[in-house]
Amino acid sequence: MAIRGRRKISDSAVGYRRVGRLACSVCDHYIMGSPIYVIILGLIGTVITAFDIIRIMNYKLPMRCPTRPRGEELVPLDVERDLKLMTSILAIEHYTLIMLGAITEYPMLHIPWLLMQLCVIIVEVIVFFVRLFLDGLHVKHDEILLAVITVHNWMQVFCLFHWQARRSL
Repeated sequence: MAIRGRRKISDSAVGYRRVGRLACSVCDHYIMGSPIYVIILGLIGTVITAFDIIRIMNYKLPMRCPTRPRGEELVPLDVERDLKLMTSILAIEHYTLIMLGAITEYPMLHIPWLLMQLCVIIVEVIVFFVRLFLDGLHVKHDEILLAVITVHNWMQVFCLFHWQARRSL
């Protein structure tokens, strides 16, 4: 039985050690977990989302998805606009929190963004497999690039969170 800090780690916690070692090995590369990268990511995300909020507030109606039939309105336009406004405000909050977390080195400020992006990644994986089984493999190049950038950004913020959390122990 090993004791680290105040926590007792029993031999039955081998699975937790493997996950911890995997996170350490991925995050130990010098390019992962850069505070400057996370600050720039938060700044770019905040600016883009602020412009999106301004666009939504100026009553420019959102573009409809071209695959949706024109005659069917599943959701009224004002409800869609309000939902997009709410998610944009939430995104500004999350991007601001990851910037503050990187600046102040307080790792708990990264958690809302990490959880939101993890949900997005999980939904994208589910949608990919559903489309794979229903339609076959039809992947666009811009979708692949967007998925790789999303996972890379999540890993950067996670590694910074992991590094700051280890350092604060």
